[in-house]
Amino acid sequence: MPVRRPFVLLALAAAILPGCRPGDGDGALVLAGALEARTVDVGSLVGGRVARVAVDEGSEVAAGDLLAELEPDLVDRELDGARGRLAAAEARVAAAAARLAEAEAGPRREAVERARIDWEAAKTDLRRAEALHAEGVVDRASFDRALVREASTRQTFEEAERGTRREALAAARAALAGEQATRDAESAQVAYLERQRQEMRITAPAAGRIEAFDLRPGDLVAPNQPVASLLETGELWVRVYVPEPSLGRVAVGQRLAVTVDSFPGRAFDGRIVEIRHRAEYLPRNVQTLDQRSDQVFAVKVALADAAELRPGMAAFVTVAEAPAPPGAEPSR
Repeated sequence: MPVRRPFVLLALAAAILPGCRPGDGDGALVLAGALEARTVDVGSLVGGRVARVAVDEGSEVAAGDLLAELEPDLVDRELDGARGRLAAAEARVAAAAARLAEAEAGPRREAVERARIDWEAAKTDLRRAEALHAEGVVDRASFDRALVREASTRQTFEEAERGTRREALAAARAALAGEQATRDAESAQVAYLERQRQEMRITAPAAGRIEAFDLRPGDLVAPNQPVASLLETGELWVRVYVPEPSLGRVAVGQRLAVTVDSFPGRAFDGRIVEIRHRAEYLPRNVQTLDQRSDQVFAVKVALADAAELRPGMAAFVTVAEAPAPPGAEPSR
């Protein structure tokens, strides 16, 4: 509201401009900010009815910890049916592969040899029938039957020697490809349902503290909707604003001391991980040339080994008077 604008500007100015706290008399730049942490919205890709709730609001959890579980019976039934269809498809693939292998191998050696023997026997019978027919012992019909048998057994032997026809091989390969495509589709359906089954268990994606969580057994959960808010307490940072004249005193990777009122006399190790490449102004709309001194750059300082700190705490970042190391450049 307009009546609060002067107070907001004064407060922000006090937060970003150099300040001297008790004990600071060495020309160090002290910047004020507040601790922040990443918040993750946790939910499920599928909906369902809540079967079990494993944590309460405010609980500390590790990555992978179970938060809640949805009733899986409907997905389990679909999954059982899909697995059965997949098993049948795999059996058909195995049968089609065996038929193709048989076609590629062609007739067995014993079958070819048997066809050759039948042909040799038919040729012997034909020669005998031809001689007897010439002597008038057998009639023409008997001679013709011997002639036909010799031609038939010869054709059977030649087919066995040549092996499987190209058309039969192509048909066997096509049949195998069709069965494999069906098998792959069933496998994909099983994988999809197994992934849905995993979504029945809502777990923490990272270590942190449950900030908002209001589920009870029997509640209905919509798909793709967050059911809990997780604060990643392991990744804390403070964002401060460095005046333009002091920008040369900071650099990405530089280590700084961070203090909080809750732990007086103790400094926490901070490291600059980001320096905005574009300046901001205090106030936002510059009206005069004198206000150019209010130009500032946002700096993000990450904290390590600060398990006792909490987001929202007021924090102070101390920048030493010495300039940044040679070669260190702000992020661009």
